[in-house]
Amino acid sequence: MREIRIQALARADDILEALSKGPPEGLRLQDVATRTGLKTVTTLTLLQSLVGLRLAEQLGKRGRYRLGPRLLQLGRKVEARLDIIALARPALIRLCQQSGEMVNLLIPSTTTMVVVESLKGEVFLKATPLKGRDLPMHGTASGKCYLAFSSDAAQRSILATLTFTKTTQKTIGDAKRLEKEFAKIRKQGYATEEDEYTADTVALAVPIIDQGAKIRATLSLHGPGARFGPARRPRLLAMLQKEAQRIGRELL
Repeated sequence: MREIRIQALARADDILEALSKGPPEGLRLQDVATRTGLKTVTTLTLLQSLVGLRLAEQLGKRGRYRLGPRLLQLGRKVEARLDIIALARPALIRLCQQSGEMVNLLIPSTTTMVVVESLKGEVFLKATPLKGRDLPMHGTASGKCYLAFSSDAAQRSILATLTFTKTTQKTIGDAKRLEKEFAKIRKQGYATEEDEYTADTVALAVPIIDQGAKIRATLSLHGPGARFGPARRPRLLAMLQKEAQRIGRELL
């Protein structure tokens, strides 16, 4: 477990844990203080802040406390991401076996794409070092793909906060150049990355669109440029698009 440097956050977490184990009717202030080992005044201050954030709720002006509705909303978002991983895993396995290349499933964070699953191998599949990493939106096929298929409002919001760090000479270094690629990506239905994030690496990424026509994630293949030549790319893209569409049809 990582060290929690901000004591108030650790204490708030203790309170939420206590509330999660309390009865449906909630816990009294003194009950929460006793279970967490905190002083009553400290417990009250933190509970009031948690109520303000809707992470906890109070039943009546001086009533008991229990977990708030905001936690349910956040939990559903996490659950939705886990649903994508579960739904996509068979597709990742098929793509690995059919292509022999590294296959990645990425979901958006604030200004990066998070590799939630990454596999390689044709017969014996294993996770790659990319799993769990944050990749830049401006310098990867998946990031460009996600931005291109996002709403105009989402694009503007993300572009306004992006830091255009260059990891190779070919990394896109400004918003205007990045925006020029969006129309092309939408028209062809996929994004490419050639030596933009790491040297001698090519990636192909396609969007995973849910039934509400919203992009939820990206599916990508990547590997050495020598294996992603013009003659082979159409076949790889066809496999990617087929699996991405299959996943999207199952996402509400």
